[in-house]
Amino acid sequence: MKIKKTALLSAALITALSLSACSSNKTNNQAPSAITPTADAAQTAGNAEEEGLIPEPGAKLIIWEGKDEKPFIDAIAQEFTAKYKIPVEFQEVPATDQRKKLKTDGPAGLGADVLVMPHNTLGDAVASGILLPNDIFAEDTKANYPKELVDAVSLDGVIYGYPRNVETYLLYYNKELVKEEDLASWDSIIKFAKGYNDVGNNKFGFMWQVGDFYYNYSWIAGNGGYVFGANGTDPTDIGLNNDGAVEGMKFYQSLREALPIKAADATADVKTNLFQTGKLPINMDGVSQLGNFTKEKLGFEVGAVPLPPMSNGKKPVSFAGVKAYYVSSFSKYPNAAKLFIQFATTQEAAVKNFELTGIIPARNGMDSDPAIANNEIVKAFTEQIKNSQPMPNILPATQIWGPSTASLELIWNGGNVKEILDKSVADIKSGIEQQSKK
Repeated sequence: MKIKKTALLSAALITALSLSACSSNKTNNQAPSAITPTADAAQTAGNAEEEGLIPEPGAKLIIWEGKDEKPFIDAIAQEFTAKYKIPVEFQEVPATDQRKKLKTDGPAGLGADVLVMPHNTLGDAVASGILLPNDIFAEDTKANYPKELVDAVSLDGVIYGYPRNVETYLLYYNKELVKEEDLASWDSIIKFAKGYNDVGNNKFGFMWQVGDFYYNYSWIAGNGGYVFGANGTDPTDIGLNNDGAVEGMKFYQSLREALPIKAADATADVKTNLFQTGKLPINMDGVSQLGNFTKEKLGFEVGAVPLPPMSNGKKPVSFAGVKAYYVSSFSKYPNAAKLFIQFATTQEAAVKNFELTGIIPARNGMDSDPAIANNEIVKAFTEQIKNSQPMPNILPATQIWGPSTASLELIWNGGNVKEILDKSVADIKSGIEQQSKK
């Protein structure tokens, strides 16, 4: 069964815009009676009682997050510390690395108290026992976010995450170099790119991360392929080598005429640098770049459009994910960690995050803020989100990425698409089988 075009991301982002070394698995709602609070501790408890949660005496927090979020984390941490007298330390750890790092650092007492991870890693994180449920603020989470989004950060009926934002990708473009008609279809994009390309001078009309399955799934899904059936919950039904997937990957393969380079050379850093320096007019990239791709930072006007139809008239269906805060099961201060997350996800904090980093909040009711609702690029993401699918969050989904990514370079280099995809799916099934035996 094909994964449905979910309301998860459309509801999440559209609602946002307008639509738009001691481990503790228990939450203590009262400070230990054997400890007499200091004046600061008493003030902290008094403030926290408003939220119905008292942080542990002597609490201090470590937050893991990527570098792009540092301005917001620094700002919100300062406010949090001023109110609750709880120190907060930011440590730069990319979201994609946090799960693996916590598995080793957590037991050693070196891990973060608060993490920020994409929802598709939830199955592995829960199976590894590294997260605490979102319990104290579960009802608040359900009240302030679309149900589909809450479901994305839940597993087996238990809410683990505290949603922050929804991420997908589209086409950013340099308005000084690209006309709107150049972006009407992939045929027009290919024509533009071929006329603009100057490989010797490192200039390319259009680029994306050729070797990253996250971006290239859009061609597969747009043609009827899918990861798992039953809305991403049935790992026995894999649709990554069906007729639609084959058609989608043949289209992907054809794009080499517009981007005549090796797949390994189209990295995120290379692509971003070329776009920022005016050598890449059209750039497929994610919502996380919204705060970086501004006229103030680049010196030219940036536009954005949803992914246009492919040559067969079908629209690519982008992968998308829900970024959320999580509390480490290794934290000595889980109450304080939950209190920080609650503080960092209020409506006021969400607006501040957008202003400082460009992250589009997924909280209900954000359409009332003009800075968000009137942003041209945000509106383009809203449209793309309508044609997105969430990454599966069940444990077997971790076996998708390796084989699928490995298949891309082979296809890009002109290999037989059907044979390569069949091998990839066989490897995925083998990985799931081995995983189930552990």
